[in-house]
Amino acid sequence: MKSTGNSHIDNLIFDLKSNMEGYMIEFEPSYTQNDINECIALLFEYVIEIFKTKLKNEAMGLVKSTILSLNNLNDRCDGSLIETNEREQIAEIVILASHEMGYNSVDEDITEEWRDF
Repeated sequence: MKSTGNSHIDNLIFDLKSNMEGYMIEFEPSYTQNDINECIALLFEYVIEIFKTKLKNEAMGLVKSTILSLNNLNDRCDGSLIETNEREQIAEIVILASHEMGYNSVDEDITEEWRDF
């Protein structure tokens, strides 16, 4: 099982994955398990990499590239992969990881500038 090194963030990512999979089984949306796996991999990579940063500018570059990648993924899924609940979960993960590094407050939405979902 993959880990970011932060059990709370790991649990948030696994909850997101479980929610997406549950919705997929129940409603048959336009996304697949591979799309879910890509989303989860992007989030794990983001958290692992942000924990290696030393500067806020470097971290915000990671936020931007991750959010843009998630936008592209969601566009490929006709906007169905990341709905309201998933958006909130993803924002929480991104914000919390950056907050853990001291780059922002926990209530500062650092994703909003680039987020299309």
